[in-house]
Amino acid sequence: MTLKIKLVQESDLDVLTRHPETSDPADDLVAPPCPVTWPVVTRTEARVRARYHFEWQKRRLLGDPSLNFLKVVDDENGDDIVAVARWHFYPKGYDYESNKHWEMAQSTPLGRTNPSDNKSQTVETAEYPPSNFNLSLHNYILTMRDSFRPDWIPNGGPVWILMHLVTRPSQRRRGAAGMLVRWGQVQAQITGASVYLEAGIQGQPMYEKYGFQQVGATRRLDIRSYGAAVEEFTLANMRWSPVFTELHIPPAKAAKPLKAFL
Repeated sequence: MTLKIKLVQESDLDVLTRHPETSDPADDLVAPPCPVTWPVVTRTEARVRARYHFEWQKRRLLGDPSLNFLKVVDDENGDDIVAVARWHFYPKGYDYESNKHWEMAQSTPLGRTNPSDNKSQTVETAEYPPSNFNLSLHNYILTMRDSFRPDWIPNGGPVWILMHLVTRPSQRRRGAAGMLVRWGQVQAQITGASVYLEAGIQGQPMYEKYGFQQVGATRRLDIRSYGAAVEEFTLANMRWSPVFTELHIPPAKAAKPLKAFL
């Protein structure tokens, strides 16, 4: 089977929304912190979560000029999407105040702008937020992650930030995540910018494999007061720089420059 990197199109988000219809509830491409803040057990719960999550991603795809939304597809299986990544490029540095709104989960159901709007909803979205979605915890984690960036990501110069990278659980250990990481490293070499990301416990070893180094101490967010199933949410701030690291990628596996996708 051959895996290839392509740009995510708006129509792909509809495909990603439908993954729970034919797969196990957790076998989708919904990004962290959703597994903690919006756990699912049934396909119905997974469909609701995917519908909201990818509608939020669509908003960013259509409106955020910093975004390079990538997918890895299996071209021998109908271009099935096995992994996605959101790479963001900020030529003048990352500014939290102008970007903080992007990651926040909305407080109203899809199709509503006013919580008191009584327009009819489908059965799946009649209750929002659903009882299994801890909206306040979700926004707390992302606010704490993003608001800390000015403290460790240099401002004023070009930076790449990997906001999230997700592989479907059923498609792991095929190299898709590594392809997406290498793509960003190649862009960093082309633009002369360093790469930054926040890794969870499970993802950190993979990033270390590709030369990322932790910046500062591991951050541990105490989330007990939010009623979470776990006591803390852990983040490791990580950096990779083409200035200090020579990247060796076999030509056949090298990530293509950004312009090759446009």
